[in-house]
Amino acid sequence: MLKKLPHKNLFYFGFIVVFIFIGLSYWQLMRHQEDQLIIESIDSKDNINQISLSQLYDEKNKFEEFSKIQLTENIKDIDLVRTWYLRSRVHNGENGYHLINLYRTNLEEYLLINNGWVPLNEKVDMTSLYKNSFFKGRLLNYDIQGVGQDDIPDSEYLFRIDKSFIESEAGVVLPEFYIVLIDDCGSGVECINLEEPYDAPHLSYAFQWAFFALCLTIVVLRRNNLITWKK
Repeated sequence: MLKKLPHKNLFYFGFIVVFIFIGLSYWQLMRHQEDQLIIESIDSKDNINQISLSQLYDEKNKFEEFSKIQLTENIKDIDLVRTWYLRSRVHNGENGYHLINLYRTNLEEYLLINNGWVPLNEKVDMTSLYKNSFFKGRLLNYDIQGVGQDDIPDSEYLFRIDKSFIESEAGVVLPEFYIVLIDDCGSGVECINLEEPYDAPHLSYAFQWAFFALCLTIVVLRRNNLITWKK
C-alpha cells in the first residue's frame, strides 16, 4: 500500500516530525508534573524550624530541601567573608543578579546565603545585610556542574552555586545546604519567590505540541489520500 502513496517522502518525513512533536509534548508534560511536585513540596514545608548552623553540619540531622528555617546564631557572631553575583537572573522582565554571600561564625563555621535579586548596575548597601537579627529562609541543594560556562576563579561573578567550586575558591567547608532568604533580604535586594521558576506554562506547551502533531498527521494522511472528508 505504501508503494502507491502519491507523496511517500511527505509521509515518511512527516511522521518523523510527528513523533518529534509527540516527544516534545511528553517532555513538557513530565516537566509540568515535576514542577507541580516541587511546588507541593515547598508548600508542605511551611513551618519554621529554629536551628543552629552546627545542626546543618551534623549529618545525623536529616534536613530536606525547601525546609523553612531560622538560624539561632547571634548576628554579632557572624561575619561577612565574601560576596558573589550569580549571573543572568531575571525578575519581572528585568535583568539582574542574585546576591550570594559567604558568612563565617565565631566557631569557624561557614554558611552560603542567597540574599535575593538585585538589578544590573545597582550598588547594594552591604551594611544593610547586618541589620537583620536573624537569617530566615529555605534550604536548597547546591547546583550540579553541567554543560555550560565554567566559573572563573578570583571573579566576583558566578554562573551557578557550585559547592565544590566555592569551597575550593574560598578555602572553606560548607554544610549540606545553602539558604535562600525569604524575609528581610537587604536594602535594594528583592527576596526570591522560590515557586516562580517552577510555575512555567509547561502544560500549555504540552497541549500545543500535541496539537501540532495532530494537525501534521491529518495533513500527511490527507495528502496521501489515506483519509477523506465526507461531503
